[in-house]
Amino acid sequence: MQWFARFIVAGALVVALLLFMRVSEAPHSTHHQTDPQLLSALQRQRALYIQLMGMFRQDAPLFSINPQFMDPEHAVDEGRWQQYQQLFSLLSLDGGMRGWGQGGIMFIRSILPVAEGNSTKGYVYHPQNPLPIYADLDKAAAQIPINTVAYRKIDDDWYLFYLKSH
Repeated sequence: MQWFARFIVAGALVVALLLFMRVSEAPHSTHHQTDPQLLSALQRQRALYIQLMGMFRQDAPLFSINPQFMDPEHAVDEGRWQQYQQLFSLLSLDGGMRGWGQGGIMFIRSILPVAEGNSTKGYVYHPQNPLPIYADLDKAAAQIPINTVAYRKIDDDWYLFYLKSH
């Protein structure tokens, strides 16, 4: 009977450990960072974003890359993918990065569920035709139509973006 009790205790510990690991893997936030928080982060880490841009352009025809996959598949070798993953982790780019228009690059900081689907927020470098432009994406988020990318100008080539999608 003692072996059965030990088996039950061990099983309970394994289940508790698995639940703990699942909770710790869950997103730490249910909200996007605010515009001021993102602006501050870009100011502090701009050199790393520029490094990522250089890598991304060197790795053409790479179109999209994040911690889980890349498009096209096998566009970069394992070592290069690990470099991307390290930078994504340092920059908290949950959604990685992708080409955006002709010459533009989108850096995806966060993707969160909303009632209608998902919302995404991050940075865009050199977007084509960045419209509509808002002074404050945090205040405008509720008004932005589904499947519309909204922008906030940071400086000459940098913008914040917010997207609600199905």
